[in-house]
Amino acid sequence: MNMRRIPLVFAAILFSLVTWNLLPAVRAAQNSKSTVPAMSAARQKAQADISLGDVANQNGATDEAIADYRAAIIADPSDTDAHTKFLRAYNEKVYAFLTPKKIKNAKKKPTKEQIAAKQKKDQAKRAKLEAKYNKLLLTTYDGWIKRNPQQPMFYWGKAQILEGEDKNPEAIVLLNKALSIDPSCAPAWADLSDMAATAGDVPTQRADAEKALALDPSDASGVFFNYILTYLTTDPPKYRQLVEGRAAKYPKGLDFLMDLGAENAPPAEETAVLEKIYTLYGPNSANPSDSIDYMMADLFNLYAKSDPAKALAFAQRIQNDEAAQAAKKAAADKSKNQSTAANAKKPKAADKAPEPFWQTIAEYQQSLINANALLAQKKYADAQALLEKSALKKTSTFDPSIINQDPYELAMAEALSGSGSSGTQKAYDRIKTDLLPQPDASFEDALLAYGAKLGKTPAQIDDDIWQTRESKARPMVPFDLKQYVTDKEIKLADYRGQVVLVNFWFPG
Repeated sequence: MNMRRIPLVFAAILFSLVTWNLLPAVRAAQNSKSTVPAMSAARQKAQADISLGDVANQNGATDEAIADYRAAIIADPSDTDAHTKFLRAYNEKVYAFLTPKKIKNAKKKPTKEQIAAKQKKDQAKRAKLEAKYNKLLLTTYDGWIKRNPQQPMFYWGKAQILEGEDKNPEAIVLLNKALSIDPSCAPAWADLSDMAATAGDVPTQRADAEKALALDPSDASGVFFNYILTYLTTDPPKYRQLVEGRAAKYPKGLDFLMDLGAENAPPAEETAVLEKIYTLYGPNSANPSDSIDYMMADLFNLYAKSDPAKALAFAQRIQNDEAAQAAKKAAADKSKNQSTAANAKKPKAADKAPEPFWQTIAEYQQSLINANALLAQKKYADAQALLEKSALKKTSTFDPSIINQDPYELAMAEALSGSGSSGTQKAYDRIKTDLLPQPDASFEDALLAYGAKLGKTPAQIDDDIWQTRESKARPMVPFDLKQYVTDKEIKLADYRGQVVLVNFWFPG
C-alpha cells in the first residue's frame, strides 16, 4: 500500500538526527554547478544506498535501513523513493512492539477484559511513540529545509508527517511551497490530489492527479488508483477507457481496476473487458496475476450462461495454459540447478503441482453438458447420478461459490422432477431454497412449473417463498455508528421494519 494512503505513524530508537552534518552533501547534490556525470554519480550513490536499505529492511534490521535511506537522501535529496522509504521505515518500526509473541507456560487464554486492557495499553504506547518520533522527524526535515530551502522534496517529506497527524492545512502549505520552487514536483501534486479527495473536492482531486500523472507517467506516487475511482460509478465508459488506455502502457497492477470496470459494464462489454484482462494478466502474459483464476471465473460464468460448450473450451484453455507455464518454470528451474556443480549435487526440491482449479471446473462443466444431454433423452436417473457425482465441493484452495451453479441447480431439479411426484416435490423445495438469497427469473419460472405440477397456485407459491425466507431470517447484531459525511449518530434500531442496505467501508 502506498504510504500516503494511510496515516503516517513512526517509531525508532533515538537517533541524533538533528546534529547530523547534512549541509555539505545536500548542497553538493542540489546546488553545485556540477556536470551531468557528477549528478549521475550522486543519483547512483542514492540508488546504491536504497538497495542496501531494502536488504537491511528485509532482514529486519530497521535501524540499519533507516541509516541507509538517510544516506540516500543526503546523496540525492530529490529522490522520492529515498524519502518514502525513510519515513516508512519509521512507520514499520513503531508497530514492531505489536508483533505477537508466544507466551510461554500460559495456563489459560486471556479474558476479554485482559485483551481489552492490553489493546488500550498498546494504543497508548503507540501514540507515545508516534508523538516522539514525529517530533524527531519534523526536526530533521526542518534542519534539512534550513540548510537547503530550495529543495522541494524536503517540504514534501515534512508534509507527509503533518498529513499523518491530520494536519492537512499545514501540509497543503508545505506542498504548495514545494510547487512554488518546482512546479514539476509530481509527488506534491499527487498528495494535493489525495487531500482534495479526503475533502470531497473531486474536480480538484482530478485536476491535481492529472498534473502528477503528466509529470510522472509511471505513477511512482500511486495517485492513479484514487483518481480513476472517481469515474467508476459516475462515468463507467470513461473509467474503462482510462484504465485500459493506461494498462496498454503500464499494465502492472491494473488487473484489479480492470476487473472493477468489467463488473460495472453492460454484459456484452463485460465479456470484452474480461477477455482483455486474460490477454494482459493470464499465465502466458508478461504480467501474470495471482488473482486471474477468480477474475476469469466471471468470464467462465458469462460464457456458461449463453454457450456451455464455449465455457468448457475456455476452462480447458486456462488449464492448458497454466500447465504449460508450470512445465516451462520446472524446466527453467532444472536448468538453473544443473548450471552449477553445487546445485547439481543437491538439486532443489521440485515445486508442488498447482492445484487443479481449472481442471475441476472443466470436469464439472463437461459433466453438466453430459447431464443435460441425458435429460434431453429423458434419462433422469442417469442424469441425477452424474450430477451428484460432479457437484463442486469446497476445499482449502477452491471456493465453489465463485462459479454460477444456476445451470446445475436447474438440471438437478429437472432430473428429480422426472422421477415422479415425490421427485417433483424435491425439485420444488430445492428451487425454493435457491430463491432465498435473491430473486431470479429462471428459478421463479421453474418454481411455478413445479408448483403447478403439485397443484399450487402462483399466490400459494409466493407465500411459500416468503414463509421460508422469514423462517431463515436472523436478527442483525445491533450497532451505533457515526455517518461519515454528516457525523450524525445513527442506530440500526432506528430502521426496524424497513428494508435497509448496510454497507460498511473504511474511507481512509
